[in-house]
Amino acid sequence: MKLQSLSGKGFDMVRKARGTLTEEKTTIKKEEKTKIEVVILGIDEGEGTVNEILQQVCKELKVKCTSINVGQAWISDQDIEKGTLVVSNYDGNDKKETISIGKTVVFVRRGAILDMAGQSLTSLFESAGCFMVNDLESMLLCDNKMATAIQLASHNVAVPKTSIVNNKKSIEDAHRHIGGNFPVIIKTLTGTQGVGVAKVTDQESLVSVCEALWKYDAVILLQEYLDIDFDVRSLVVNNRILGAAKRITDKDEFRSNVHLGATTKPYILSDEEKKVVLSAARATGGYMIGVDHCLVKDEIIILECNGSPGIRSHFEGYDMSDWPQQNIGTKTDKEIFKMIVEYLSIDIHRRNRFRQEAGYIESLTVDGIDDPIRAKMDTGNGTKATMFYVDEIKIKGKVVHWEKNKHKFKSKLIGISKPQRAFSPKMEERPVVEVAIEFNNKRYENVPLGLTTDDSYSEMLVNRDLLTRFKVSVNPNKRFVLSDWTEKDKMPPGKIDKKKNL
Repeated sequence: MKLQSLSGKGFDMVRKARGTLTEEKTTIKKEEKTKIEVVILGIDEGEGTVNEILQQVCKELKVKCTSINVGQAWISDQDIEKGTLVVSNYDGNDKKETISIGKTVVFVRRGAILDMAGQSLTSLFESAGCFMVNDLESMLLCDNKMATAIQLASHNVAVPKTSIVNNKKSIEDAHRHIGGNFPVIIKTLTGTQGVGVAKVTDQESLVSVCEALWKYDAVILLQEYLDIDFDVRSLVVNNRILGAAKRITDKDEFRSNVHLGATTKPYILSDEEKKVVLSAARATGGYMIGVDHCLVKDEIIILECNGSPGIRSHFEGYDMSDWPQQNIGTKTDKEIFKMIVEYLSIDIHRRNRFRQEAGYIESLTVDGIDDPIRAKMDTGNGTKATMFYVDEIKIKGKVVHWEKNKHKFKSKLIGISKPQRAFSPKMEERPVVEVAIEFNNKRYENVPLGLTTDDSYSEMLVNRDLLTRFKVSVNPNKRFVLSDWTEKDKMPPGKIDKKKNL
């Protein structure tokens, strides 16, 4: 499969392989709601838009909502200790708004990523720690039709045969890659609501349309034509289907966009459709994705993934609180977005995805210790304190006296960690102290460490709580991605467990 062309045998293999992938699902528990605030990043396009509907929903739910025009606004201040951002001129009328980072959900509309200024503002909210719907990376992926097609195909999701056209010489070869038949679909690399999409029926028209688009510096895709009467738009939020609508094309129009006259009605997805739709949404990495699919001879083909899905559809709603999901009847635009805001008010549904990658071994420093510490990023470590191997430990009342690399410390005892390991003898309890550490050029205060003198293969085992504070995902194929290499002989020797069957 070529990078710039998805076609022929490659597509057939993808379509056959798609059914071989399975993934275990879990049931969402009922959780208490917390107070959130909503920010909408984009360009306010007036009545009848997602922006307007979201503001109406937030008003009814008594949720603070701020619509920020990315063409006018800028971040004028950030207070790390308070966890706030100050946005100036957010509405183009010189008004300021203070954003509480920890409880803010940012809805990113396509208007926010159309230029570098908007992308930069989006990135600032993301790096500050706001919960993004969606983050910049998934928005840019969905906005690039070729990148989306490649990503979906790599995840065994069937898509129309697609090829990029760079110049006049490449037209014939690109046409051959998608089957060599007419009619074909011409699309610009980016664009929504059917804009930049044309159907051509012969070679002469194909060349003519491409040349006309190139005059405007357009990047062009050729795609196989699928003869369908309707497609289905599904809204997916956090790997859960929220709603689905059947979009029926106008008799004189091959595009199924509502803005172009298509009619919609609620649609109940089959179990197989649910699987494919969820697979497509997951492949994008987005939190809220509009997934369009069609049926061609009973085969489910994904047409598009939209990171900024619109409205004006009559959806069949789905219960997001249980698995397997059941349809719950017709939902209006406002009801759909009310479900989204209420869903996001539950803490467990607002877990950030970390794009920065760390190695499975990294170096960090602990206050008061000269030598860097070689730390294993232990994603399976669910203990409440990161394990730290030290040379000596003595507990006197509520004070822990401990020594590491000839440095002596006195720390307040804040608790006792009682680690357990499968098939191993009972492990010694670890006194928990709080220290300051530095990692990846950032300082972290009050980090709980469970101290141990037991032989260990690792000098430090970073638990999931600390990994979350670091805001990193762990690459099992790399070491020292975010830090300098540290000698292995600085680690304690460790001993092989003599127990059988280990």
